[in-house]
Order: sequence, then structure tokens, then C-alpha cells
Amino acid sequence: MTKITFIEHNGTEHPVDAEDGAILMRVGQANFIPTIRGECGGTCSCGSCHVYVDPEWLPKLKPPHELEQMMIDSLELVKRDNSRLTCMILVTPELDGMVLRLLNPDI
Repeated sequence: MTKITFIEHNGTEHPVDAEDGAILMRVGQANFIPTIRGECGGTCSCGSCHVYVDPEWLPKLKPPHELEQMMIDSLELVKRDNSRLTCMILVTPELDGMVLRLLNPDI
């Protein structure tokens, strides 16, 4: 199992164990992580599973797919250089300890 920590905008931490090969969005949903809604069902067409990956973990991820980057670019009010969509991230052992920061739901 791979440890992933989701951190809410208010600092509340949600450490979870994720099965390798799982889609990170599904992991978030299964653990009732706030703001990981996945309204499109994981088809990279809504942006409702958006997170901020702590910068030191970005090099361990594959670069965003063109479709993911287009969706992130459409999230003008909340996008940052470390924005990613959890529906496009597969859990791997290399991600053990990864920290993801969640959106402020009031934005």
C-alpha cells in the first residue's frame, strides 16, 4: 500500500492507504476526501477532482496528458503550476508519502 496525505485548505490532514494501480480520484472518493467529487466519473472532463501536488512530488508524476492540461487551463480561478487532476494519476510505490492539498470549497 502507498501512503497519500490529502490536506484540506484549513490544514486538516487525511492520510490514506492507496492500492498500487488505483486511480487517485477513486482513492479520494472511497475515503470521503472533501472536494474530490469526480463529477464526470473520471473522464477528465470536469475538473472536480483538482488538487495541488506538493512541489517536491511533481517530478515523480508523469507530465499531464494534453487533455488534463487543457482541463486544468480552464480552471482559471484556481489553477497553479502544481495543479493536477486526480482522475489522471495512478498510484505507484514511488508516490509513497505524497502530499496533496485540496481546494478551498468556498472558491
